[in-house]
Amino acid sequence: MPSVRARLLAVAVAALRVHTTFDGPERIRRAVAGDRRRGPTPPPAKVRAGFSVREEELSGHRVHVVAPRDGAPSTRRVLYLHGGGWTLSITDPHWGLIAKLARRLDCAVIVPGFPLAPEHTARETFAMLLPLYAELAARADEGELTVMGDSSGGNLALSLAMQARTAGLPQPARLVLLSPCVDATFGDPGLARLDRRDPILPARGLPELGRVYAGDLDVRDPVVSPLFGTLAGLAPIAVFTGTRDVLNVDAHRLREKAERAGIPLAWHEFPGMLHVWPLFPIPEAADALERVAAFVTTEPVTVLGTGKEVRRSARE
Repeated sequence: MPSVRARLLAVAVAALRVHTTFDGPERIRRAVAGDRRRGPTPPPAKVRAGFSVREEELSGHRVHVVAPRDGAPSTRRVLYLHGGGWTLSITDPHWGLIAKLARRLDCAVIVPGFPLAPEHTARETFAMLLPLYAELAARADEGELTVMGDSSGGNLALSLAMQARTAGLPQPARLVLLSPCVDATFGDPGLARLDRRDPILPARGLPELGRVYAGDLDVRDPVVSPLFGTLAGLAPIAVFTGTRDVLNVDAHRLREKAERAGIPLAWHEFPGMLHVWPLFPIPEAADALERVAAFVTTEPVTVLGTGKEVRRSARE
């Protein structure tokens, strides 16, 4: 059963009518206009006070790097791709999770400000992200790299790994997908069934986001909808999904596809959790963070044909 704080969060989110943000083209246009007036949220003062926060240039683009302030971080690195329907900038809750990751994993978290739709499309987003990833992957002496994203950022993370494979680049050590959007068509009938339970994402408004992000690409192109790509050769994947998220149905489709292909996938389904619940100050978010840490610091091995997983230490 969800915690008291999780249940209160669901009530508050519903009362604030968060689900109207993406409820159709006109509301999306207004949300984007408001976002552009405000601009991306910089790392908040609390994060700057407690962590080392610096800007670096990677592949010609500025990125933020958040790391523990005291002492040298471990050799692990995380490339974090934020959600927001491909259209909205990074927010305070994202920075809060990024800081928690840096502390819990004792690592540097690299946070790029990538191009956003509708001004830019998937082609332009990956024209920036793929060279940036290639530069990070080439820095093998800096330690292993995990690619992680929430919602549409989870979409970017999975698609980026697929494109890295196609380009002959090394895979990251792991992929962590939080409430990922893996099918930008949003066409599965199960979304409509979950719609009445999800107070954050409106099923009927989501296809417009996929269309503006796809641009001149088919929305079923694996660059846009990685569920339609092949998983063979990708890094081990961890998926975190809540049962009150309309995207839960597509997360299940990804899991089933991985099982059919014999691809390692660690599955974490949280009963009663909303879309991107790890961003919020609730006990279930702390639980998810611990599971992320366990995945990043251990090597998952799938027993083929059983769907069961065993784990061994990545240091073994």
